[in-house]
Formats: sequence, C-alpha cells, structure tokens
Amino acid sequence: MIKYFRIKKKPDGNYLYLREKHKKFDKAKETYLSKKQNLLILGIEASGKSARLQTIIKAVDLLWKNEEKIIFKATDSLSEILHKNLPDDEKEISCLLVTEEGEEIELDTSKQYIKFQALSEKAKKSTLIIDDIDRLTGKKLELTKDLVRNCKRFVATAKAETTINRTLHNLMFRKRQKVLQVQLTSKAS
Repeated sequence: MIKYFRIKKKPDGNYLYLREKHKKFDKAKETYLSKKQNLLILGIEASGKSARLQTIIKAVDLLWKNEEKIIFKATDSLSEILHKNLPDDEKEISCLLVTEEGEEIELDTSKQYIKFQALSEKAKKSTLIIDDIDRLTGKKLELTKDLVRNCKRFVATAKAETTINRTLHNLMFRKRQKVLQVQLTSKAS
C-alpha cells in the first residue's frame, strides 16, 4: 500500500489529507487529517517516513499560519536545534522568559540551559515536528520530553511505537488529544 500526504488549498483554508493506493495506478482514497491532532508516522527503515515528513515541513506555514514551529531531527546537535528554533537576538530570547507578573527577566542568554528554558516556553504556543523521535538520547531526549509536555501538538516519525522511549511515549499518549498513527510499509529488502 502506498501512502503519502497531500495539502489542499481551498478558499476557506489549507487542509491536510492522507492519500492511500493499493497499487501504483489505482485510484487514491483520501482521508482528511485534522490539523489540531497529533500525528505519529511509523514505518521500518526505507519506508519513506522522512520524505513524508518533508511534505508536511514544506507546507508547515500554510497548515499552521498563526503558530510558532519547532522543527528538528534526532541527528541534529543541541546547538543546531537551539540555533534553528530560537531567534538570534538575545533580547528576543529573554522576551520568551517572563515572570508570572509579566515582567521581563534580564538573563545571560549565552548559557545553554537558559536557551533550553526559552525553547520550552516557545513550545507552549508551537507545533513540534521531530524526525526519528525514537533515536533521541541524553540531553536531546530530556529536552524533547519537556517540549512534548508543553507543545500544542506534535508531528513525529519513528520506526515503531515500541521503539520510542517509555517516558516520552507516555507523555505523547497522555495528552488530551488523540494521536493519529500512520503506518508506512516498504518493499525494500
């Protein structure tokens, strides 16, 4: 079975669909996917998880116009994750960190743990997109747990549901929203 994502642009908005074909030249069956729910793309090696995720990443600004986005791969370094997803300006980073009364905090934003905290605050109004979530370890895993705990919704890829870290899995599936799982297959040996 061949599965891929399609973004349809309509006058009232942009919509995400999952298209399925049994054979290459069969007529595709389309299923509407809500942009408000979490999405987990599962499949063995060479099943096209990252390619399907790239389709969503290319249209991320169309799908979630008024939201922040946090996008990274499990192979990215911590500094690369922070550099891609946080503003370069130190004042903008410190603006993400505010006290409960709403006043800004003057902090040394050169410290990595401060940037982690700022990224966690950004996640509260963000869509989180992670490639190969089952390959995370160490500090990246701890950062991802915090991001998943705080994010509005996530889109992730993994080899199988059972390969995801148990604590991270519990965080992903404890959310009030349902997690839609798309299982991909491969004919590669």
